[in-house]
Amino acid sequence: MKKEELSISLVQANVSFDSVEGNLSHLEELLESDSSESDIYLLPELFNTGYRNAFHMKAEKMGLYTTRWMKQMAARKNAAICGSVAIDENGQVFNRMLFVEPSGTIQYYDKVNVFAFSGEDKVFSAGQDEAIFEYLGWRIKAIICFDLRFPETVRNKAPYYDLVLCSAHWPSPRIQAWDALIPARAIENQAYFAAVNRVGNEGEAIYPGHSVLVDFKGTHLIPALENECILGCKIKSSELDQFRASFPFLKPVL
Repeated sequence: MKKEELSISLVQANVSFDSVEGNLSHLEELLESDSSESDIYLLPELFNTGYRNAFHMKAEKMGLYTTRWMKQMAARKNAAICGSVAIDENGQVFNRMLFVEPSGTIQYYDKVNVFAFSGEDKVFSAGQDEAIFEYLGWRIKAIICFDLRFPETVRNKAPYYDLVLCSAHWPSPRIQAWDALIPARAIENQAYFAAVNRVGNEGEAIYPGHSVLVDFKGTHLIPALENECILGCKIKSSELDQFRASFPFLKPVL
């Protein structure tokens, strides 16, 4: 049965580039400080390593240190923990979004559109399949950072998804595109859209946050802040259903 109200918390965190253990410890403190009792906590892209460090360090296998930590936190918070990690599988490395439920069940998505401009294509293999997570009766589309620029990747097809989750390392020089594309994707796909970006510096790169949750009209439901914080909001299934019924453009198009 679908839960009417889904509570989402965006963990807009600073990420170090030299310590997996330090990053996970810091995130754990942030999560423990949050008393919102969310259904989903969304973490940034490559939250355990930072962006550039993931290019150089040995990727983890599924089920090891970071995966175990996510399972522990999901059980402790009684919520799904979601974010992307560099995962080694059969000699290939994927930028993989893990969606870890309190039960320990893991759903995942491998980033389809690798960012060749920064050299991602020399490190990460492109995922081959889009992913829809099922959780508490909601259908959830998973994307990672650069995927946001590809409407064909995000396109809502029957059976339709209700919510997009996006984890990112999106830098300051291109933050205007981030701010514009998120509501556009929500509007064109008639879906809620939750996107988390990190804050802080990594070398010369500056990450300004601007994590946001918007509704199916592109309306911001939480403010876009630039400091480290956890931003929470509840979204309603009935409001999405009513809007789609009153303006049913998905079905004729798709």
